[in-house]
Amino acid sequence: MRRVWIVLFGSVVTLGFTGCGDNGDPAASMSSEIVESTVADPAEQFLGGWSLVRIERRGPDGELVTPPIEDRIGYLIYGPSGHMGVTIMPPERERYAGDEPTADEALAALSTYTSYFGTFTVNAAEGFVTHHLEGSLNPRGAGSNYQRFYRFSENSLTLQPPVGEDGVKAELTWERLPALLEANLTETHRNLFGFYRIESVSRQIVDGDQIPVDQYDSAFIIYAPSGHMSVHLMRPGRQPYADARPAPQEALQAIGTYSSYFGPFSVHEDDGYLVHHRIGHVNPGSSGSDAQRFYELTDTHLTLRPPARTDGQGRMAQSALRWARLYN
Repeated sequence: MRRVWIVLFGSVVTLGFTGCGDNGDPAASMSSEIVESTVADPAEQFLGGWSLVRIERRGPDGELVTPPIEDRIGYLIYGPSGHMGVTIMPPERERYAGDEPTADEALAALSTYTSYFGTFTVNAAEGFVTHHLEGSLNPRGAGSNYQRFYRFSENSLTLQPPVGEDGVKAELTWERLPALLEANLTETHRNLFGFYRIESVSRQIVDGDQIPVDQYDSAFIIYAPSGHMSVHLMRPGRQPYADARPAPQEALQAIGTYSSYFGPFSVHEDDGYLVHHRIGHVNPGSSGSDAQRFYELTDTHLTLRPPARTDGQGRMAQSALRWARLYN
């Protein structure tokens, strides 16, 4: 698979079908609408990013069940390494009253934010792409396979999950977004674009000793040639919900063991740092904030360091996240 990139940034919607329960027989739902591909490797059509412009829900008769939804924000990014990531939220979300959420606030935050990551495969003969989830904000999602029937039309991609038991099908129409202009690229941009998997987290007292720090179970960070990024960070020991919908305490545990944010990024090459302009965050209060990250970049690894901060014992400490580049 050649290393081709185009990236998504735009409007998306959080839908119930992003959970684990993809039920029903989708075989007949889009078979007449699938566009035959002339690309040697059908996965190449997906590479890059797509901005969701419209969500439609149609009944068995093809008529709209509800008005189209067009006001959400998020990413869907497919990489040439065979990996993918999704991050979705509505534009207005309720902030926590304090620094940490209550169980009810966590439930509200969870219900208005979708994030998952993993790999993808394409079945061109039957016209569907499968997202193989390595991690998900919803603990029940990890390890699942989400099937999406697809069709392409010029610069758009339509994805349809399996038809529900009520016969209603949802169609998500995405628009491909262009890469940054060549004139605006630094050498760091060119070398940074791609998917990375977490390798280790460390923390050190400034000019002093290492501090023990919890590791992530799995995590991706993605930098796309459109100038946008997203990050998905999952802690170990997460518990699936007892039922299809989480109770408030289950939501609190899910929010506390998974972090995610997304937005444009800028490169300050002379000063050796990136800025993640976070338009969206699993914590509603962090949406709209900037995150500075000093970086070290090689062909195989990326190390990111936020500015040093005072820890709970009054010591100045700095964290470092080491990421390994993902290849085909």
